[in-house]
Formats: sequence, C-alpha cells, structure tokens
Amino acid sequence: MAPRLLLMLALWACFSPCSGRRGPPAAAIQPRAWCRAFRYPLAIDCFWTQPPAANSTRPTSFIATYRLGVAAHGESWPCLQQTPEATSCTIPDIQMFSMVPYMLNVTAVHPWGVSSSFVPFVPEHIIKPDPPEGVRLSPLPGQKLWVQWEPPRSWPFPEVFSLKYRVRYKRHGAARFRQVGPIEATSFTLRAVRPHARYCIQVAAQDFTDYGESSDWSLPATASVTLGK
Repeated sequence: MAPRLLLMLALWACFSPCSGRRGPPAAAIQPRAWCRAFRYPLAIDCFWTQPPAANSTRPTSFIATYRLGVAAHGESWPCLQQTPEATSCTIPDIQMFSMVPYMLNVTAVHPWGVSSSFVPFVPEHIIKPDPPEGVRLSPLPGQKLWVQWEPPRSWPFPEVFSLKYRVRYKRHGAARFRQVGPIEATSFTLRAVRPHARYCIQVAAQDFTDYGESSDWSLPATASVTLGK
C-alpha cells in the first residue's frame, strides 16, 4: 500500500465522526527525528523519539517515508521499518553527491490524532562513522608504544571509502589528553613514553574527505601496559 494512502487512512481513522475523537490537542507533540550515515554509502539510518500518549494503553505507530527533494508534491517511498511501532527506519540505495536534499517524513499515529516531523538532509553531510574497534597496545623497545585498531565493522567499504583517524592518549594521573592525527593507517607508534607508566588510549574515525563529523571516541585500550626501560 502506498505510503500516502496509509497516511490518509490514519487521518480518517483519527478524525472520523464515528470515532468519537475531537482531534489532537492544540500543541500535539511531534516526533523528534534525526538521520545518520554510519554505513555510507549503503544506507541512511533514521531514528526518532516520541513520548507515550497520556491515558492510553495503545502503542503509538509510525509511518516513515522519504523523498528526494523538498517539494511537497514529490514522489515518496517508504523508509523501511521492522514494525509499525519501531522508532527507526532505513533508507536504502541512496543517491550519492546529490545536489538535491532528501526529506524524511515521520508521522506518529496516536489514539487522539497524528503529528508529523520533517527532516531534510544531504547524505554526505550526516556521515558519522561508528567508533574504531579493537584498540590494543604493544610495548616496543626504546620507550615506544604501538597502537593498533580496526575500522568499525558497520563501515562497509573501508578500502574504497577510506577513513582517517585521530588518537588521543593520557598517562595515568595526567590531567588531560594529548591528541595526534589525522592518521591514514590503522596503527600508530607513540614515542617518548615514560618508563613504567600506564596509558589510556582512544581512537576516533572520520570520512577521509572530511564529510560529516568525526565518530565518538572508541572504548579505551583494555590493557594497562607497563613499559620497561
């Protein structure tokens, strides 16, 4: 069934005179929606939150659609949801480097009415990789520390759509982190570290061409490495 027809049926059910409803409150709470490209260019993943309807045991369902372009008359396609009550959806087969933005429409179907949110976005502008994985430390001769990591598994083609990385490190007891990068490889040698010191190290990833934003920092290296002289 076409997304637009589903929305029309939802509106009819909510405002039909036989339903006994007077319509939504004047200040209907809209879903708060956002999209993120952490597995670019395979798909865009969108998420939203919605407070539960007051005095109702019925769950809120959602109709999520998207279109290419902000014009209201443009053709819409379903943003893929696992269930009508799901609070996320996936846009597959995105058009890369489009000069026209996408528009996500999330409509919440409440027991007392409907409310909608619209989110415009350009896929390249919302790239944010997941954090790198498997950060590990190895001591090297000459007061050096070898840091290694892996690209996030959610990033589909790291050999083609390369990532660059930043490393931050802090000696145990130090007040703040120091940072190095960008680094194109998935390893880095930290030099002139203090003998017998313990270091906390984290890594962040970003699209190689600087689209979007950097990932969150990875989990700290799990091993506390004590360096010899």
